[in-house]
Amino acid sequence: MSGLKRLLLGLGFVLLGFGVNAAEEEKSGAENPLLTRPALLDGPETSRQSLREDGVDIKASWTQFGQGLVRGFGDHSFELGGKGDLVVDLDGEKLGLWTGLYLNIHQEIVAGDDALAQGDGVIIPINTAMAFPRVGDKEADTSILLTQRFSNGTTLSMGKFNMLDAAARTPLIGGGGLDTFMNTAFAAPISGVTPPYLLGASLGVKFDPVSLGVLVYDPRNAQNSDVITEPFSEGVTLSVSSTLSTSLYGLPGFYSVRGVISSEESVDLKDIPQLILPPGISEPVGTAKNPWYVSFNAQQFLWQNPDDTSKGWGLFGHVGFSDENPTPVGTSYFFGLSGNAMFEEYPNDRWGIGYFKYRLSGVLADAIAASPINYLIGPEQGVEVFYNHEFLPWLNVTADIQLLDGFPISSSNSVYAGLRTKISF
Repeated sequence: MSGLKRLLLGLGFVLLGFGVNAAEEEKSGAENPLLTRPALLDGPETSRQSLREDGVDIKASWTQFGQGLVRGFGDHSFELGGKGDLVVDLDGEKLGLWTGLYLNIHQEIVAGDDALAQGDGVIIPINTAMAFPRVGDKEADTSILLTQRFSNGTTLSMGKFNMLDAAARTPLIGGGGLDTFMNTAFAAPISGVTPPYLLGASLGVKFDPVSLGVLVYDPRNAQNSDVITEPFSEGVTLSVSSTLSTSLYGLPGFYSVRGVISSEESVDLKDIPQLILPPGISEPVGTAKNPWYVSFNAQQFLWQNPDDTSKGWGLFGHVGFSDENPTPVGTSYFFGLSGNAMFEEYPNDRWGIGYFKYRLSGVLADAIAASPINYLIGPEQGVEVFYNHEFLPWLNVTADIQLLDGFPISSSNSVYAGLRTKISF
């Protein structure tokens, strides 16, 4: 075991042990303001509180993962790694500028090992937090958003978006891989037309009970420096969404429709076999353009905490469709139950169980089957179950298990187990 692994493992056990002891002290009635702070270094009469009153809000966290393949073909080692997040929000009005102006800066970094490629045939990342920003071959990344909020409820934002931040705000299942579901199928649904980091601008308008959103962005992953230096040089993507906020027997629900279309040109998926053949035998590869994607999402609360209506649990669901050429992702759907625990003594605990199924583009699957690889590609599907226990307001520990069936039909079923420890500073 490397020195970094030992350090991460030791940190996790220290935090866990400290949290358990502190929680026991809190139950026994011991007076310790450290136990009730929203974050380890935050609270009344702290420098963080003073900065917030002056317009500078700082949030920092470290999330450590221990995860590995426990059943199925592949490497059965237990991998240790972690992710650090630093978010700075600047309030323009409090800083002496004007009302409604905000600047958001999100710096993230990953360290250590992960269980993302243990040779079991699973393609969708099993650990969203550790997969990004590594999907762009980076250990760290920075996103910056400038936002202007108007008095009529309209919001305009522009800059580099971290789409995990948007996914983290989703009712019931939101968390960005740090608090609820770990698998990207749930934590950051894959469309094939929206990169994890994007450069663009968004406009949000509220017509209660309907909210409309328009997002215009460069179709390429903004981790690529060319996107920053030569924006929109390879096309533009338009995303339009509508969300209805409603009530069912007095319980809130959110139902949304999203449509995406792009002018980007990509490889014609029918010609994929030509990319595999050696030079001199292969033929020119064609292009396909104007990929599109449509999805429907629903979140419906079935129970709310009578003492705090912001907490509760309910049903969630998603279904998505694409053009399937050049978009490599075909039909996808997932559904499940998630939310806060009903235990009176643990109102902030979170739990969830969900099933997902993603199908590769039929055009891509047929092309791979006809290629020299001769691989039969089926849908990737799985079930994930998690329970997140709040030891302290700034210390949470999650147990997670995933039962997965990868894209290659020849791959065996896999089971991943993991432990996630998050401390908010």
